[in-house]
Amino acid sequence: MRPADPYATRREQGESERGGTQTGGGHPVHLETPLHSRSLAPPRPCAPCPIPDRPNLTVLTGAQADRIVVENGRAVGVTYERGGRMETVRADAEVILSAGAVNSPWLLLRSGIGPADELRAVGVDVVHDLPGVGKNLHDQLEVYITRASAQPLSYSGEDRWDRALRHAVQYGLYRTGPATATITEAGAFLSSADDVTSPDLQLHFLPAYVVWKDGSHTAEKIPGHGVTLLACNVRPRSRGAVTLVSKDRSVLPAVDPNYLDDPHDWEIAVEGFRRMREVFAAPAFAGLLKEEWLPGASVETDEEIRAYIRRWAKTDYHPVGTCKMGVDDLAVVDPELRVHGLDGLRVIDSSIMPNIISGNTQAPSMMIGEKGAALILAGA
Repeated sequence: MRPADPYATRREQGESERGGTQTGGGHPVHLETPLHSRSLAPPRPCAPCPIPDRPNLTVLTGAQADRIVVENGRAVGVTYERGGRMETVRADAEVILSAGAVNSPWLLLRSGIGPADELRAVGVDVVHDLPGVGKNLHDQLEVYITRASAQPLSYSGEDRWDRALRHAVQYGLYRTGPATATITEAGAFLSSADDVTSPDLQLHFLPAYVVWKDGSHTAEKIPGHGVTLLACNVRPRSRGAVTLVSKDRSVLPAVDPNYLDDPHDWEIAVEGFRRMREVFAAPAFAGLLKEEWLPGASVETDEEIRAYIRRWAKTDYHPVGTCKMGVDDLAVVDPELRVHGLDGLRVIDSSIMPNIISGNTQAPSMMIGEKGAALILAGA
């Protein structure tokens, strides 16, 4: 097993500073926030935020985009619903779509831009046949193990109202305490095998129980103290899709990440599980941990581990790829982020990534925004 590598130090301003490469360094790094920050701030490029005062910007809240208006092969505006009324705003130059890996393809599909057969099947008039819209969806899947803690060293119970109030006061006065924490306190990158030249597993350590209720999006309240370790395959090969279910915008699209469809992804998931157990067996944890709470020590064979993963693995919330950039048949945008076959329309968000990066997607998404802005200005 390769040594765990330095993980990008996280700061509340959203910066990532890695002291080295993913293939060297020999130890995980604590994930921290600046204790003297005046507030929980957005990423630094947006922090000054002079934009709202610009006379050429109007921000509408409570508005839902309905469709992109296309005339004679050019995107000329957007129709949206606000306060029960349908409105249309016209574009002098370009329409920029930045709604993310689910909503960007959803809006394109509702606008008649996408695979023609699929659009006709739900009653949407085809404006532009573009087969790749909504395809190539991929996301990083997390597998996790929870262990009971032998000592009260976790965040368990710290969200109780009286403690939460105390933490808020402490943060307000001194900028210290649990309110400064990321919850994900440490991490590492490692390779699943010796012949993997670039780390394909990412670990996150949380001093708290993380157990999701069956069939629910809420976490279980587990009594006592515990810790959680998560392993994520950062280069999944499985591909899913965002597809239109109805032309009615009140009906959400079908989002199928198709996790673990590729056998290789199963291999990495099982290997990640076994690596987490190796970490928990390290001498540094001796005396600090008790029994394995989930899935439990009885889960040992590959078949048992796969059954556990199938039931309890979860998204890492890194969907990308549904409006991918490229020049092949499934590409939606070209290298300048312009939608193939239409004028006046660009997509600028994580959906344009042809392949996910080997890590978190926030920083590259910010980069895509910065690069997209530069491309727009260059063509103005």
